[in-house]
Amino acid sequence: MTGCGRSGTTLLLEMMRASFRCDESSKHEQSILETPPTSFSTIFTKHPGEAAFLRLLLAADPNLGGVYIYRDPRSVICSVHAKAADCYATNFSSWLKEQMHAKHLKAHPRFVEVRYEELVTNPDNVQAKIQKTFPLLEATGKFSSYHERARPSEGAVQALNGFRKVDRERLHAWRNHLSRVKEQLASHPGMARILIELGYEEDTTWTSLLPEAQVCRHKVWEEKGVNLLKKFDQWQRRTRKLRRRLALLRSTGSSR
Repeated sequence: MTGCGRSGTTLLLEMMRASFRCDESSKHEQSILETPPTSFSTIFTKHPGEAAFLRLLLAADPNLGGVYIYRDPRSVICSVHAKAADCYATNFSSWLKEQMHAKHLKAHPRFVEVRYEELVTNPDNVQAKIQKTFPLLEATGKFSSYHERARPSEGAVQALNGFRKVDRERLHAWRNHLSRVKEQLASHPGMARILIELGYEEDTTWTSLLPEAQVCRHKVWEEKGVNLLKKFDQWQRRTRKLRRRLALLRSTGSSR
């Protein structure tokens, strides 16, 4: 499971763990680049920001399935993580990057796309959609009542900003952060068109909600302490992991 950070990956994993039978699952985040144990037949893992890796590994591993979750980008860019409550978590550019990678997977038979807004308004419909894509999954409960069975880790509770049952109260929370939306729209004017394409808006009249005040710069968690050398080193390490995972698939005869 993947998607842009703050799009609902943690909620989706908790619903999956509590509502489908599985042999093993990540307690919170586990990269798709980590080689899964061979002693289990059904494993659930999630990590945001890995749509590009999912795209490559789906082509190489016939035992892998992918679930991608996306959310109104205005909600994503206005979301705050409990670990850094003094700033916003991510930017529109990160959301768009994940969307572009996921776009190439829509026709894949072992890939299903989930809309966050549907997940919290019609959770059982989303569960049925996932089960239709992966018919071997055995339901043990309904998504709508996942909170009665879930046992989230401390990290998951933090990411959820508090464990709770499914609710739709935050669907339009971005309206409380209009200066942030205006800042990101000024940097990425294509956001208005994308909102229409995805059905979040019929036109651009919603922009009349934005304040007239001058655009101001907001702090963003993913930009805190950014070091280009550190980011490059991180990218190299993840690339090496990807190569090892692909090489292992080829050596064990799992690749096509």
